[in-house]
Amino acid sequence: MKKTTGLLLVISLVGAPLCSLSQVEMASSKIATIARFKNAAVELRWIADNKTILQAGFANSYTIERADFGKSDFREIATVKTAPRTAWDSLLAVEKNPETKSNLELAADFLFADKKEGLKELNLDKGIGELQEQRSKEDLTYAVFVLTTIKDEKVAQALGLAFIDKSAKEGMHYTYRVKLNATSSVYDIENGLVNIKAVTDTNRYKNEVAVFPGDKKLTFVWTAKREISGYYVERAKEDEGLFKPLNKAPFYDMKGGEEEGVSNGSYNDDSLINYQTYQYRFYGITSFGEKVLFAECKGMPRDLTPPDAPILKQPKHVKPKEVAVAWDIYGDTKDLKGFIVARSDKDTGRFKIIHKALLPKQTRNFTDTGFNAEENNYYIVYALDTAGNISSSFPGYVALIDSTPPAQPKIVSAVIDTLGVVTIRVRQGVEKDLKGYRIFKANSAEHELSVIQEAFKMDKADTIAIRVVFTDTVSLNSLTSKIYYKVKALDYSYNQSPFSEMVAITKPDTIPPTTPVFTRVIVTEKQVELYFAPSESVDVKEQVVYRKTDAEGEWKILLQVNPAAKQVIDTNVRTGTTYYYSIRAVDGGNLYSGYANMVYGKPYDNGVRPPVIGFSSSLREKKAMLQWQYPPIGKEVFFVIYKRDKKGKLVQYARVKEQAFTDSSTGKENAYAIKALTADGGQSVLSAIITQKGDQ
Repeated sequence: MKKTTGLLLVISLVGAPLCSLSQVEMASSKIATIARFKNAAVELRWIADNKTILQAGFANSYTIERADFGKSDFREIATVKTAPRTAWDSLLAVEKNPETKSNLELAADFLFADKKEGLKELNLDKGIGELQEQRSKEDLTYAVFVLTTIKDEKVAQALGLAFIDKSAKEGMHYTYRVKLNATSSVYDIENGLVNIKAVTDTNRYKNEVAVFPGDKKLTFVWTAKREISGYYVERAKEDEGLFKPLNKAPFYDMKGGEEEGVSNGSYNDDSLINYQTYQYRFYGITSFGEKVLFAECKGMPRDLTPPDAPILKQPKHVKPKEVAVAWDIYGDTKDLKGFIVARSDKDTGRFKIIHKALLPKQTRNFTDTGFNAEENNYYIVYALDTAGNISSSFPGYVALIDSTPPAQPKIVSAVIDTLGVVTIRVRQGVEKDLKGYRIFKANSAEHELSVIQEAFKMDKADTIAIRVVFTDTVSLNSLTSKIYYKVKALDYSYNQSPFSEMVAITKPDTIPPTTPVFTRVIVTEKQVELYFAPSESVDVKEQVVYRKTDAEGEWKILLQVNPAAKQVIDTNVRTGTTYYYSIRAVDGGNLYSGYANMVYGKPYDNGVRPPVIGFSSSLREKKAMLQWQYPPIGKEVFFVIYKRDKKGKLVQYARVKEQAFTDSSTGKENAYAIKALTADGGQSVLSAIITQKGDQ
């Protein structure tokens, strides 16, 4: 019923790591600090996570600094020291609260004890064991001191581990820094830092407690808060309202203070009466030692014990559309309410109820007429009591009687490669009880087929996919040119389907086709015409024409033509470049013939250049102004101007490189024509004759 804990769990009482029972030497020590706003003031408490640094604080003092939140301009507001021995005597003399007085006495004993006491009695002859035992006692004393004193306000102030800032203004957000006014040659001492908003939070400790009812018990679970480290529980019957404590000593969270992540608080209350409502109050001990109410809830235990599980007998397929399900049940059946029969296609699957109403508790059998003849059928029987508790039998499998064969299978593809490897693909049937396929082969359509392969699933529970792709290897060096295949399907009852349609596969050809032969090459300015005799092989599927510009270079595919083609025209050529050509034939088995003997062609320049365009004239100051245009052709161009002489003949009159000419010697009527020429001897046709009247 009660929650228990070890000492390590309670070391988190101040809401941050304080110490461990076996302190090891570390590089740094931190001053853990907490704060709260109460009675219009901010109250601080702190403690070092290392015993050596804590004792250094007792021997020296702490400086308290404050800054507005988010700022770094800390201002010293107090210096706190441990009270002297005389002050402790006065505190003990006037203290009336027995618990506080006991805590003061314990703190004084720890604070003013002789640090060397006990060490003189150590016998080094007993070795390290006694030293370790001595250290354990010291650590235990330190842990008990921390657990029993730091939460008491008067003790914390006397130890110099607490401060109340009455100058804090309500609503402000502050950062406090606690600095030890001492140094250590062993540890790097980290200052204590804490942020707090000076407001009173009445819901600070409120928490949600989840209630889980059990059989004569209740379980409570909540997400622990770091501000609370110990719990008390009170209970009352709903009709009484008188709360009684359930634990004298506090219990603690499921995680110690040094663990990270979410910790959970929990409590179990047993030996209760089912269907009786109980009220609960949950209290927690805060980091400042106060007992606060953080949750109230109700709970009702109830009957959660299911009836004994039914014992399912082997289901039987008694008729084509009937499966008989029977069971027994033993033990106490006084609160038994009835039975439920369910079915699934898997023994671990989702079972579906197969009747509308709860079967009476006297029932021990059921007939299922809705089972699936193409799937596995597993049955399970549930027993239900009057409280709604349920138990179940183990699943039972029924072996159905099946005499219906699968449908005729279909071969969707069958191919053979050049090595004689045949790949056959079968379209998978839709039957739920399909077990697999058998592959049959023959060397002739008239021969008897023989089984060469079969692939079956083990049973309906087998999750391996049905194999639909099969491979076979045949010899290519035989007198037969084809090979024949058929397929049969089988179900789990070993019913066989009819044969599939037969497929005939032609064996690949291993002899390459004959090589085409070039018969003629015709070269013009802008193309090369190739004429050739195609391959004489009957299984040629295409002819591949190759081209290159370097006689020693590699062939590149120019184009692919059909087996009957006899001519190819290459128009992607440049004048003056020599092109080399060859051709190969390819058959249905992707076998290539040899390369045809290489031929070549070099497109030539015919010397004809484009004519001038836009030839026009105008008269200005008795001068004939001639203009024209000429497209760029990648060659150096000049122009010859012709003019009609007195005899009416066109004669060469001028030669220019520009696309304009001015004739200063004009007559009454002037006639001109123009021709473009290139340095390599090419020339255009003579332009049309234009006339220009003069002023004479």
